[in-house]
Amino acid sequence: MITFGSGQGFLKAGLLGFAKSGKTYTASLLAIETARHMKMEAPIALFDTEGGGEYIAGRIKEATGKALVGFKGRSLADLMKLAKECEAGAASVLIVDSITHVWREVCAAYLLQINKARESGGKSKRTRLEFQDWATIKEYWSIWADYYLNSRLHIIICGRAGYEWDFEESENPDGTTKKELIKTGIKMKVEGEFGFEPSLLVEMERVQLPNSEGKFSIVHRARVLGDRFGILDGCECDNPTGNFFLPHLTLLTPGVSNAVDTQPKSDLGVSESGDAEWQRERRVRAILCEEIQGEITKAMPGQSAAEKRAKVILIEKCFRTKSWAAIEALGATELRAGLDAVRKELATVKPPVAAEKE
Repeated sequence: MITFGSGQGFLKAGLLGFAKSGKTYTASLLAIETARHMKMEAPIALFDTEGGGEYIAGRIKEATGKALVGFKGRSLADLMKLAKECEAGAASVLIVDSITHVWREVCAAYLLQINKARESGGKSKRTRLEFQDWATIKEYWSIWADYYLNSRLHIIICGRAGYEWDFEESENPDGTTKKELIKTGIKMKVEGEFGFEPSLLVEMERVQLPNSEGKFSIVHRARVLGDRFGILDGCECDNPTGNFFLPHLTLLTPGVSNAVDTQPKSDLGVSESGDAEWQRERRVRAILCEEIQGEITKAMPGQSAAEKRAKVILIEKCFRTKSWAAIEALGATELRAGLDAVRKELATVKPPVAAEKE
């Protein structure tokens, strides 16, 4: 048991939005404010998947006095390598722009490797991932998800937004109903569970506002979808600066890390074939019940009144019950003992059918 309340020391922020919504620009301002507030001397780093680094490098150099560093690529392996270098002291804050490309690279790489194996085996290539693929992909992705959660590093991720869809029933003029596919919200285009990991989750939106000249001006609107401290939940700001996020940053405790133990430890009693203990137990019980019925039927195959009475007497003697449902509910150990008892009884007792024939 631990005592909570020592604080959380590292920013884990996520910005999602559609194209040109201001994700990269706002992420750079948040990174600058984080480094300034935490009084960190190391440079800011960027894992650049779409060439945006050159557009924010000058601003970051001007604000921090240090050049923007990082890596251009999309593979998860490269991201993990850069992140660990940053955590070791090479950078103060890491921006990942965009995490969507990293997720897509993992999926594409998996499909590519599947098709290479299929090609060498003379099988046709697959064009898309299938249901059975996702368990392996998600397990590999969890390497990054666990690191993001527990690392002693300020990390800001940018992700592309996508719509969430659902069916809604509506009534036709003739009284019948129909289902329509409607938009119910937006989400980050990344592995489903990871989209909820950031402690500060911000939606960026590109908004056109009319001005006094009869034209439109563009603003980048930030809307806080989630703040685990609860201080910025639901807040909005047009063209936000780093100061907008300061209330969240001031509640961080510099240097404190409260890691979550993500190692699997639950004992599910799984066998080498993947069966859980309770599944294996249920199968064994079913087999034992069939064997008991088989032994009795083999010795007394008929349906005469004498045989039916003999079967009831045998079952009651071996299991202390006349109910077959009660026998099926017994554990495997009790069923094995009962099966042995049935076999011993049948070896010494002359079946009624044979007696009647004599």
